[in-house]
Amino acid sequence: MVITVLDPGTYTTIQDIGRIGYQDIGVPVGGAVDKFSLRAANLLVGNQENAPALEITIYGPKLLFEEDVIIAITGGNLTPSIDGVSLDNWVPISVSKGSELSFSGPESGLRSYIAFSGGIDENSIDLVMNSFSTYVSGEFGGLSGRPLESGDTLHVNSQNAIEYNDLKTKSLVKPPSFNSECVLRIIYGPNDEYFSDDAINTFTENLYSVAMDSDSVGIRLEGTPILHQNKADVISEGTAFGSIQIPGSGLPIILMSNRGTSGGYLKIATVISADHSKLAQLMPGNKVRFSLVTYEKAVEEFKAQERLLNPLRDTEYAYSTRSIMASDSLVTVTDESGDILLDKLSPQSVVAKVTFNETIEEIKIDIND
Repeated sequence: MVITVLDPGTYTTIQDIGRIGYQDIGVPVGGAVDKFSLRAANLLVGNQENAPALEITIYGPKLLFEEDVIIAITGGNLTPSIDGVSLDNWVPISVSKGSELSFSGPESGLRSYIAFSGGIDENSIDLVMNSFSTYVSGEFGGLSGRPLESGDTLHVNSQNAIEYNDLKTKSLVKPPSFNSECVLRIIYGPNDEYFSDDAINTFTENLYSVAMDSDSVGIRLEGTPILHQNKADVISEGTAFGSIQIPGSGLPIILMSNRGTSGGYLKIATVISADHSKLAQLMPGNKVRFSLVTYEKAVEEFKAQERLLNPLRDTEYAYSTRSIMASDSLVTVTDESGDILLDKLSPQSVVAKVTFNETIEEIKIDIND
């Protein structure tokens, strides 16, 4: 089945959850900036969570459907419509042959995700380092390593598509909301000891604005500078999604999916995983406050967010068996009850290829320490 791109929109790319396991050779994880929304879109149409889908930014594309298809649109509300009729987000949608999908622009949030039942034909896009995600700076992955252009065609595996009657009851219990002012929950570190109490109070007590020069590499904030006790940098070390750097200017930069794999600016705190979706949807001009939580609370909130996806899954596997939580910065291994067995393992100390958020029966772990 073919979908024709009549207009690419502001910035539309093919993404999955990214290239996990290649930061040691300088390749960013990349992938969808809002991975929760991408995974939800895929589940709503019966795909695997990591299937490639479209990530659209600000103004979405205009797409012509050559055959009937089931789609789902998640993430920020960019006011989608089919042939001029408004659509709901976060639900499966039956689209008829000859219909045109378009977007009027953001009502809330910055990015939306479009998944197609059956998935984008993986033979029609580029697999690089176990990911179909588009890395524009590197010019690889997705559709020849670039954003969509007018006249492009997307091929969908219609033979793998699920019937609408089998999908129409699917919905997310509580879709996330994206507001122009938000609170991002954080845990301190890894370099918070380099900052004075006054500097940390400045960080947590002030309201910051998202700067215009923010992107999928980093969100730059404007507001009250955070003063350094000494210098602003350390020996370069690994970076994580949500790490908050404080460069020499004192104005925070929150690192995102296409960040560099290492960095030497001091990192005062890290946004918890459960708030990554809110972080990914911040627009220039939005307001941000930071709120400290414990590591235990961060894990609890991550588990709660994962459970939101269970109604969309064919099999519930959020901590129902021994499982791992794998991010690009740490790995946590839990048992059947969710109790933590091994915690805060650095990527360098784990010898394993891990499927993100999937249940596994066994993992080989080699502790280098």
